[in-house]
Amino acid sequence: MDIGHTPLQIPEVIRYADTLLSTLKLDDIAGVTNQQHDQAWRDWIQDSSYNTVQGLECLPYSSFIPGTTDAFGEFIARYPKRRVRSSRSDFILTKILSKSWNRDFVYLEEEPLQSNDLLIISLPYSGNGSAYPHDVLALADQLGVPVMIDGAYFGNSQGVQYDFNYECIQDFALSLSKCLAPDQLRLGIRFTRTQVDDGATAGMLGADIFDRFGCYMSMQLMQKFSHNTVVETIKPISDAVCQELGLVNTNTMTLALGPESLREQFLRGDYIRVCITDEIVRNLR
Repeated sequence: MDIGHTPLQIPEVIRYADTLLSTLKLDDIAGVTNQQHDQAWRDWIQDSSYNTVQGLECLPYSSFIPGTTDAFGEFIARYPKRRVRSSRSDFILTKILSKSWNRDFVYLEEEPLQSNDLLIISLPYSGNGSAYPHDVLALADQLGVPVMIDGAYFGNSQGVQYDFNYECIQDFALSLSKCLAPDQLRLGIRFTRTQVDDGATAGMLGADIFDRFGCYMSMQLMQKFSHNTVVETIKPISDAVCQELGLVNTNTMTLALGPESLREQFLRGDYIRVCITDEIVRNLR
């Protein structure tokens, strides 16, 4: 068990990635287009029977990113006059970037959203593995606060509802790094409501330059392993591990909530959050 989050390394996925890499030629990736990559992700997301996604068409633009972390900085940089907000139980990266760029930052729990804010929040929510306990999207919509949804845990979650009909949602970032991509690969995508010209898109928009290798590997992995396959492989093991260790499972199969006896070791923000990835992987072998 770990207080951080260890990416899920499924042996069958690693073997398949090894096979792809052992036969890969440059010609295989030369013809990859951003449109193909975009559609592969949309199909993979919307073919899920275990998460509910509405309104993804409201985010018609996309670009390859090497994991969701790259989307954080680009989103903050796009709104230089806005105060940065995130939850104290969410990813610490938002606060780190705000400090490094000398931006005002306030935790959601310390003060209500204001009209001059921007918000970065994860779904599934990294604090409790499920969802942030308050409806901040409705308030953000009312106030005109731009929001980035970090969907890093989409691939290893189930029972999560995504609704992109909220006009406040400007960016949605996902990654295969938590579920399908071995540690050595960083594979992700960022969907946006408007066409954005920034560090993630400049090469693609200006000269059709983007990470075709990353896009190719993403497409191949998603074609081979659906989100349903991941859930059906991992969920029974996750449930069994939680029962064995006396933990409460969450919507994120690699995260659980612990009892008060684990507070000193695993308290993270407002939650006693426990990563059980290692225990799951041991049962997969």
